[in-house]
Amino acid sequence: MESDQEEEEVYMNRETEELVKVSQLLKTQNVDELLKADRKEIKETERGISWYHEILPRDAAEDLLKQGLVKFGNIDGLFLVRKSSTSSSEYVLSLVAEGKFFHFQINELKRMQFSIDDGPAIVGLDCLIQKYMEMPLGLPCKLTQFCKQYPPPHIARRRGTTNLLHNAVLQNIPENVEKILNSKFHPDIDAKSSSGSTALHLACEYGMEEIATILIKHGANVSILDYHLRTPVHVCCATNKAGLIPILVNDGHATLTDRCPTSGWLPIHEAAFKGHAECLMILLNFHSPYYPRADDGKTPLDIARSYDKTECVSILENFDSPGIKTKKSDWFHPELDRSGAQCLLESHGCKTGMFIIRNSRKISCHVISVCHQQKVYNYEIKSTHYDGKLVYFIDKGPYYKSLEHLVHCYSKYSHGMQCILTMSVNPAGEIIPLQEEDDYTNLAEAHELAVNMNDDYSPALPPRPSSLSDDTADQYAPSRSSREIINAKPDALKLRTSHPPSAPPPPVPSQPPPSKLPSQKSVEPACPPSPIAEPETDLRKIDKKCLKIGKEIGQGEFGSVVKGEYKKQEGRKTIKIDVAIKLFHKDSINNKNDFLKEARTMQQLKHECIVNFLGICESDKHDLMLVEEFIAMGSMLDFIIDCQDQIHVPNDLYLWAAQIAYGMMYLEEQKLVHRDLAARNILLQSKQRAKISDFGLSRALGSNSDYYKASTGGRWPIKWYAPECVNYGQFSHASDVWSFGVTLWEMFSFGEPPYGEMKGIEVIQYIESGKRLERPEKCPPKVYEIMNNCWKKDAKERPTFKYLNQHFEEDNEYASTKDTMKSVRKKK
Repeated sequence: MESDQEEEEVYMNRETEELVKVSQLLKTQNVDELLKADRKEIKETERGISWYHEILPRDAAEDLLKQGLVKFGNIDGLFLVRKSSTSSSEYVLSLVAEGKFFHFQINELKRMQFSIDDGPAIVGLDCLIQKYMEMPLGLPCKLTQFCKQYPPPHIARRRGTTNLLHNAVLQNIPENVEKILNSKFHPDIDAKSSSGSTALHLACEYGMEEIATILIKHGANVSILDYHLRTPVHVCCATNKAGLIPILVNDGHATLTDRCPTSGWLPIHEAAFKGHAECLMILLNFHSPYYPRADDGKTPLDIARSYDKTECVSILENFDSPGIKTKKSDWFHPELDRSGAQCLLESHGCKTGMFIIRNSRKISCHVISVCHQQKVYNYEIKSTHYDGKLVYFIDKGPYYKSLEHLVHCYSKYSHGMQCILTMSVNPAGEIIPLQEEDDYTNLAEAHELAVNMNDDYSPALPPRPSSLSDDTADQYAPSRSSREIINAKPDALKLRTSHPPSAPPPPVPSQPPPSKLPSQKSVEPACPPSPIAEPETDLRKIDKKCLKIGKEIGQGEFGSVVKGEYKKQEGRKTIKIDVAIKLFHKDSINNKNDFLKEARTMQQLKHECIVNFLGICESDKHDLMLVEEFIAMGSMLDFIIDCQDQIHVPNDLYLWAAQIAYGMMYLEEQKLVHRDLAARNILLQSKQRAKISDFGLSRALGSNSDYYKASTGGRWPIKWYAPECVNYGQFSHASDVWSFGVTLWEMFSFGEPPYGEMKGIEVIQYIESGKRLERPEKCPPKVYEIMNNCWKKDAKERPTFKYLNQHFEEDNEYASTKDTMKSVRKKK
């Protein structure tokens, strides 16, 4: 078996002989005739690898194999390779052995690296099939004859057949290349030569700038890999052809972040390894990341030092990304949580490329929330020390010296994110563009910004499901991958402590225990007497002089949410309390009297597992300001997604489930329907205390009715709704029980979106067909049994919250919660 180097020398010698021959022919013969003859010769040469078929169903593949058996006889190893009908990047090997048909998925592990099942990873689809023609390697037999169709696609091949275009490029006569490409008989511009190079790779290797421009103009692929798994930009950096890099980037929109599949090297690694300082500088000027990490973790600086490339070392050590105009105040929101970020971005249109950065609960970590196609994705920004400096990075992406550097470079390249960054929302609610629109034409990952209508939230639903379309009945929370932000409030920003401004005030009027409030040593300005002392039948009003409004931490359909400070008088002491304040826009409340009446109902609620509603404040600027307790740990959903390693399973989940059931039993006793029970609306005061929040859709029940019928618009969380809510707009304690079952499912699936990527109408059809959410992997059977009981189609067959509370209180399965729950019940 020849080595790769020996093989390459053989192929190059053949190409040299052909070059002389073609040079003479182009001068004397018609180009069209030459190309037709060249095409015929290539077809004949590649007959031996014409085993590839386009998308072909399994039964059609077996029919072809049956015909092959007739033609070749009943031989083992008859095969064909077809395009996978389920993946654009994978293939299927269909094989006959011992009279049986077999179908094996060919997986592309990395670009141009293929394997069959657990077999070896082999570079090139052509080389993979050749290997299995030599030995079976786990197949029923080795491959022998094939059903003939086409040679494999050039993008998946390691080698090809040298054609007239390859030889014309090597002549370095631009008019000949142009003449060939203008002919209707020209070869595929991305075809690979016998040495594994495309025409563009050859032009880059030999520094043919004019020819490269011609090839790009005719559509040459600037990202295709050659025999050595290099893009054309990699080739330029390896051969020190710096002048070609701007052509590839500006004219071909080549990306500088394509990696070599076997090493993880970017072009800048190649330049540092070779010591090509001019290429290095051009890459940096085109916003290549300066500290990207290869598969072994090495940066270009590490490589330049290892090979004593002193000039490259100096450039990389002293590099400071030019032209950074973005600043932290444009996008940093230290007070926001996951749901708050989601709703802030949605309230500004959720346009592709829009983003904000916020703090994470984890030490030395931030989170960037990025919009793409009306969904919000969440990525951790971690920090570490590299080369004596603090650097920031996302996943396995490059290191950056500051958050500003990171934002700047992710506005040029996506590095694995869904899109590049294009605009931010600052704390004042202003949209800040990151770069001028005409800059995009010169950036490697330039693309048109998609501004799509948001179909992830559904408007008010018609009364019957038969009239729902995918658009109007869609769920309001999009699906989430492991890094996506889901399940945020559709109509308002929910923060770690707060509730959407569209919501009526959440319950519980009790003030925080004085022992937990900081005392004031200095003399504070006198405040009016605490509104807590007013009779329970009167609506609690807080004097605006007692409120200090802080930073905005959320925006919604009806107003905004801010973190604030409430100064209240306790005897002779003035005590400060952190609060969440909802600021309602003028005229945002249709019927103020009805709203105040509902607020009076809310303030009567007093329970250890329900968020405290402190009172209402009126001002000239806002019709109403609702004041609620501030709960710093934030939503349970965020915690179970971000801090799963801090959760004791199942004990913590059992405790929270018991406390939710306990709080909902209290609402059931008060004849109050929540209507929006979900993990996102459970706040954690501590790991030992969960509190129900967000009564945005709640309505106090009349004494003679047992359900509330929706009569006005609004956005509905379909995935948490019982069938009768969707079909008839009827909400009851039984429909809250259904939502409780979904909330349990969220908890034990650690924040996965219910029903995955199903649309709202698909969820409705799924439920009506009798199907239910499957048991999460770590969910105990007894808890899943509760979920299924909550999801009974007949509302009368579902358990009550009184029964559920008793279940968590008495069943031995939840023994770990009993002591904590006893203390909670005593406080009540």
